[in-house]
Amino acid sequence: MEWEREAEEYLKKVPFFVRGRVKREIEKYLAERGLKRVTLDGVLSAKSALIDKMSQAERAFEVSGCFGLNSCPNALTTSEELLKKLEQVLEEEKISDLLREKVKGPLKAHHKFKVLLSECPNACSQIYIADFALHGVVKVDVDPKACSFCGSCVEVCEESAINLTDFGPLVNEERCVGCGHCIKICPESALTEAFRGYKIYLGGKLGRHPRLATFLTYAKEDEVIALFKKVVQFYKENNIKGERLGTILERVGWDRAKELLLR
Repeated sequence: MEWEREAEEYLKKVPFFVRGRVKREIEKYLAERGLKRVTLDGVLSAKSALIDKMSQAERAFEVSGCFGLNSCPNALTTSEELLKKLEQVLEEEKISDLLREKVKGPLKAHHKFKVLLSECPNACSQIYIADFALHGVVKVDVDPKACSFCGSCVEVCEESAINLTDFGPLVNEERCVGCGHCIKICPESALTEAFRGYKIYLGGKLGRHPRLATFLTYAKEDEVIALFKKVVQFYKENNIKGERLGTILERVGWDRAKELLLR
């Protein structure tokens, strides 16, 4: 469907992470009324009719990956099947039924339990506003005896997390984001993988009281499901009125929640 310039400019005001959905809904709304061109008046008319509909949640959770899911050369993990398993857990735990009972009214988009994933440390910022987030990562192991002191690892590291000492490469764990570029470029295999999996974050949300997700732990793929089930149970047991996980974590206390989830 062809968009007039004024209509396109108005669409740019919509947040980028929902813009595609909004565009599709507008085109569908206008097409159902026999229109083949999107004007500014058409956009405003569609906005008025759809704003309430789009605020409604068909189900009470959302599970999605980044744009690089199964296709990005920087991806450190391959997570499509894992995301399906996480979605299945939410279905089996009847999260939608739980929230309908707690909210005592129509579910809105802001009630959703959100699971988001980034396959590499070039993370889409969306993972930091998710209830449960996974961030693909590797940890580096160093074999000083294999190092030829070429300095390639130092040059490739965008975080300045590697220093080349008299004893070989030294990785600053606090600076390292786990992208694995140094491992790929090392000609002598002095840098190898000590771990490949995910960093797990909990409790991110937007809204009136925004909160960035907090790092919980590292987990390999086969450990993620068991941990996720614990998080979902914690969410169900401590949910009072349909609030997001971040609100629950603040009420319970992070240290106590972490103790319960990792024991």
